[in-house]
Amino acid sequence: MAGQLKKDTLVFREVLFQGIAASAPAGAAVATLTGSAAFALGSLPLATVAAFLLVLMNAVVINRISEHVAGAGGYYEYAKQGFGIAVGSFVGWIYIIYQVFALAFIGLSIAVFVPALLSSVFNLNVPSWLWFPLLLLTEGFGFLVSYLGVKGSLRWATVMGSLEILVVVVIGLVIILSHPSINTVTVFTPQYAQGGISGVALGVLFAYTAFAGYGGATPLGEETKEAKRTVGRAVIFTSVILGLFFIFAAYAFTVGWGPSNMSSYASALVPGISLTLQDVGPIAAVIITVFYINSILTDAVVFTNSASRVIFSMGRDKVLPTRLSAVHDVHKTPHVSAIATVIAATAVASISVPLLGGGGFNAFIFTGVVATLGTLLVHMIVNAALPVIRRKRNLAIGALNILLAVVTIGALIYVFYGTFISISTPVVVAAYLFTAWSIVGVLYILIRRSRAIEVMETPTT
Repeated sequence: MAGQLKKDTLVFREVLFQGIAASAPAGAAVATLTGSAAFALGSLPLATVAAFLLVLMNAVVINRISEHVAGAGGYYEYAKQGFGIAVGSFVGWIYIIYQVFALAFIGLSIAVFVPALLSSVFNLNVPSWLWFPLLLLTEGFGFLVSYLGVKGSLRWATVMGSLEILVVVVIGLVIILSHPSINTVTVFTPQYAQGGISGVALGVLFAYTAFAGYGGATPLGEETKEAKRTVGRAVIFTSVILGLFFIFAAYAFTVGWGPSNMSSYASALVPGISLTLQDVGPIAAVIITVFYINSILTDAVVFTNSASRVIFSMGRDKVLPTRLSAVHDVHKTPHVSAIATVIAATAVASISVPLLGGGGFNAFIFTGVVATLGTLLVHMIVNAALPVIRRKRNLAIGALNILLAVVTIGALIYVFYGTFISISTPVVVAAYLFTAWSIVGVLYILIRRSRAIEVMETPTT
């Protein structure tokens, strides 16, 4: 028998930080944006602005859908209410691989990067086997905090998310205020980008990944007060806060490094920390390193929150085995689905590191590409559901809703395509695995569909 999550327990602030923390703001600011810098170079702030506008349009779509649909299923529930149980189940299936591989990617962000960071930036040598216990500690921490209760986990996310943003902002201000001559608006033009506008466009592809997780609040609909109003607003505010933060961080680190020198920024391991060490000092570098690690750990908590609730919802709908819909008697968390998610993520990371070689960096790329493909496909299908959901509720579809769906889907297709710009073994393996998972998902859904037929077209009220 399916359990019940604790209703009306979360307020706006907690839901907001589920989304903010899911983007690991400190980690993304000091490390993830390097992918965008490889193409945008000194025009990184401009690429970040463009990526923010794309994310904001997607957030508006999510907000408009969540006014009509709210539940633990998140995107799975949105697609189900729009297109029916078959398409909804496929979205849920793709969401699972996105979340599992994102959690593996999060684990590797500490397991692979922290030893390399200690060596390259702080000249501290650590054993080569340290990656595995660090992986277990990261995934285990995410599970434990999530398992002990959603409200407590989001209090943690609120405090730690606020502190990591504050630390990066303070360090960014020190960089730009201590050297007034470095400030320039030219970084908001394409003049530094590789190939001009084309370099900015490619930079947008990778800047978009820094925002990944901005819709992390959607699976909290069952536990949130006034969910149909709160969840959508939280996604909008999450996008705006992250957008302003990433634009500021991109500006501070770009002018601090030097707009004309950004090719070396893109090739550095964690350039934000290296720049902090150089411009602000070793104490600040240690502080930002601690908050980089904290950012990733908090990311593991909120991703476990979201993944476990979607899997729980699919189990309750009998799309997945019903055992996955169990809820802990005391903590009121979907502990079985959380255990399954974390075990799967740990297994993916543990197997891919020795299999793909490269000291774990190939596994890092591999898991990141699979997660990116998953989130993009999920968003494309969900965005297309907006006009359909409105029509099913006898509401005017509206030209703006159609335009939002078309524009955002087109932009996401471009980002999807851009994932394959750099063809390497990890990218090829990721593409094959993602394709195979999708095919298996279609076959599985055809087999399980009859068991879930009773929820097929039931609207959420």
